[in-house]
Amino acid sequence: MNKFSFLIAALCVSLNAQEAKPAGTKPASAPAAAPELKLSSDAKAEPKAYFAEVWLGRNISECLNFQKNIQVLQQQVEELKRLQMFLENALTTPEKEARGHEIAAKQAKLKGDSESMTKLYNGFSIERPYQFIATKAVIATPISNEQFTTLSAAKDFKPETIITTGEKKFQIRDTVTGQGEVEAFGLAIKRITDAKAQLQQLIEVQPRLTVDNDKKKVEKAIKDIQDDLALNLEEFKKARGFDFNAEAITLPSEAKLAVQITEEEKKAIEAKAPTAADKK
Repeated sequence: MNKFSFLIAALCVSLNAQEAKPAGTKPASAPAAAPELKLSSDAKAEPKAYFAEVWLGRNISECLNFQKNIQVLQQQVEELKRLQMFLENALTTPEKEARGHEIAAKQAKLKGDSESMTKLYNGFSIERPYQFIATKAVIATPISNEQFTTLSAAKDFKPETIITTGEKKFQIRDTVTGQGEVEAFGLAIKRITDAKAQLQQLIEVQPRLTVDNDKKKVEKAIKDIQDDLALNLEEFKKARGFDFNAEAITLPSEAKLAVQITEEEKKAIEAKAPTAADKK
């Protein structure tokens, strides 16, 4: 949470207190200080997590298919949790039996889909923590049907530069390569979108303020955010060659998938890895 988020939260609390406080009410005494919390000296460190790379996504389609497949499995897991809750709340034997049969069928479907995912993604399991890390991503901005018609009529038009999702079309404008670069780009986008959201919140709060000190704080915060936003938008355009678009999408075009393994599995993998002598 940055300083502007703290300011917005504090102003909201102040406004709520002002609106709820009856006229003539004396200010409450300061609350007692919270007791100091100390960490136990014998607290155990978290065990180190190990991950093994199992699959590489080499284009947008492969990366999106993996994400869609994961979403399907996650939805199935949530559905099973919901059905289990219904089973626990069932009152009659027929209802319990019906719920039990439905759960069994859903479990069988999830088991089959999970096994397919394991084969498709070289040992991936939804039961293990995993990392899906984009190492290359494309940035695409929305275009109208008229713009698409103009683009597609050009002699040098490349169909692969257009992405269609539902009824919307997007044009690929830039590519970010490298895990660090993709992460940095994501942070840059987040800074801009967060600043826009905070600016909107302050603009909405401003007319409700009655305390002069609060008004001055908000005026300064709005000016600071506007200056930061203008700088970030300028840097974005300079780096990417086009203006920031809130409706733009970022899609992974290359990614690596890794699953968490135990220390014993890590040692087994290392034992099978070719040594420097083997490579000669």
